[in-house]
Amino acid sequence: MTAMLIITGAILAALILSGKAKTMTANQWLALAVALIGANFLRGGNWLIGGAMIGGAAFLNGWRILIPAKDETPQKRKPRNFELDRARSLLGVDVKADRSAINDAWRERLAEHHPDRGGDEELARQINRARDILLDDLDSQKP
Repeated sequence: MTAMLIITGAILAALILSGKAKTMTANQWLALAVALIGANFLRGGNWLIGGAMIGGAAFLNGWRILIPAKDETPQKRKPRNFELDRARSLLGVDVKADRSAINDAWRERLAEHHPDRGGDEELARQINRARDILLDDLDSQKP
């Protein structure tokens, strides 16, 4: 029993430290639990039930825990009007601002609020995100 607790702890620690635990679905957690219980049956000598449980865990999508999914780029959604308005007000640019005006306003605001100069880290993040939103909106408007 102690060996299984150590193995379970090692697997959970590896998933947490690698960052995969944050993105796991409920089916993947279920598959992990079934596989660990199946391994415990195998350790106890019950090969038939243990093998069936591990096979069932693989069927429940458990293989995707260890094998990374294919490169699926998430679709960028178009920002809503209030996001654009908030980004413009944060940078202090108007609706007709071009790329250079947005970048100039971004540099100026970030110089004021950069964390290395005593500014707020969250506000700096918001300033960077506002620039990204406005530039993405400009790129999407081009024919």
